[in-house]
Order: sequence, then C-alpha cells, then structure tokens
Amino acid sequence: MTRVENSSAFLMHRRMYQGSSLLLDFFTKDFGRIRLIARGARKGKTSLQMFQCLSISFKGRGDLKSLSQWEIDDLPRRLIGNDLILAMYANELILRLLPEGDEYFETFKSYWTFLSSLDSLGADEKEFALRKFENQILEDLGYGVDFGFDIDGDAIQLELNYEFIEQQGFCLSNNGSLLGKTLLHLSSSEDIITDKNELIILKKMNRKRLKSLLGDKPLKSKELFFVD
Repeated sequence: MTRVENSSAFLMHRRMYQGSSLLLDFFTKDFGRIRLIARGARKGKTSLQMFQCLSISFKGRGDLKSLSQWEIDDLPRRLIGNDLILAMYANELILRLLPEGDEYFETFKSYWTFLSSLDSLGADEKEFALRKFENQILEDLGYGVDFGFDIDGDAIQLELNYEFIEQQGFCLSNNGSLLGKTLLHLSSSEDIITDKNELIILKKMNRKRLKSLLGDKPLKSKELFFVD
C-alpha cells in the first residue's frame, strides 16, 4: 500500500463521486498532478478550497488513492473578479498540459508565486506574472526558449528587433515586433515588463507557443476573459 504524508498541494478541480464522496484533482509539489477520492467529504462542514496551498496525506493501492487528511498551509486567499479568472486560466493550463504522476517542481513553485502575488500587483504586472507562469510551464514541458540568445547563437541585443519562430526561437529581423529589450527582460527573473504594447506582443507570442499543445478545444477561462 502506498502512504504519503504532508505533501504540499493545490486543489485544481473537484466533482461528485458515488453519493457522499468527492473526486479531487490536485497539483502537488512532489508528485505533480494526482487524482484522489475523498470519502464522505460531501457530508463534512469544512470544504477544500482552491487557490490555497494545502498539506495533504493520502493512501491506497492502485491508481485511485484516498485522501486521508488535509490542512491549510498558506495565508488566506479570496480571489474575485479578474484575479479569479486569471487563476482559473492558470489551473486550466495545468490540467490540460501536465500529464498525471510526473513531478513539475518549478511549475509548482511558479504557480504558488503567481497566486501569492495577485493581491499586491497592478493590472499590467499581473499580466506579466501570468506570462512568466506560461513560460515556466512551457519550459518544464520541454518547449522553453532562450530569451538571451537568437537561433544563430548570438546574444540578444538591446536595441535590435526580432521575430519569434515557433519551435526554434528568435531571429534578427528589421521589421520584427519583439524588441531585444523585451526579450532581455524576460531572461531576467528580476525585471518586470509593464509596457502595454510589449505585454500584447508577449501574449500573442505565448498564444502561438501554447496553441500546438492545447489543440482546438478552447479554454473556458479564456472565453471569459481573454479577447483578441
């Protein structure tokens, strides 16, 4: 029998299961995406909350194991309005893109950082934080790009223009929409981009990068919030 104690996790999705139980999808630090059954959970007075880090314990045999204990391991977080939709979008990326049972520690850390920052950032800073999260999940899946160098191996230059070529990287282009300054900002974990035009360009670039992985099925949160 498998028995795991006190694993950091976020609840991604839940649904009713066999009367009084719940089927729960978690994103964990140590095991990536997992699915657990919470027996009799619908009878309890305390409900598991999304967007808040939990410490969970589970046990069982086979693919579907049972949640045995959980507690909150995070500050209170109540997301509303656009913040809620941004967080829902991040959840959908995790559920749609990450396979079950594989550890993605850097994505887990980036997701927690993103959620924790929502109540302290301005609107443009939140957009950039979301782009950083998208970049991290793509990096962990093996689709990362090097923002510091072009496809010829030359260092990105601050004042030059570049175009993004899918599955390759950035190439020098006089008419390119990406400024070297923007790419160098992305290569630094400390820099924040808040220029609206640059944020629009980054959003379009990441949409192109994500499209081949997501397929034609639209994201529900994107339909609510993201417009062309």
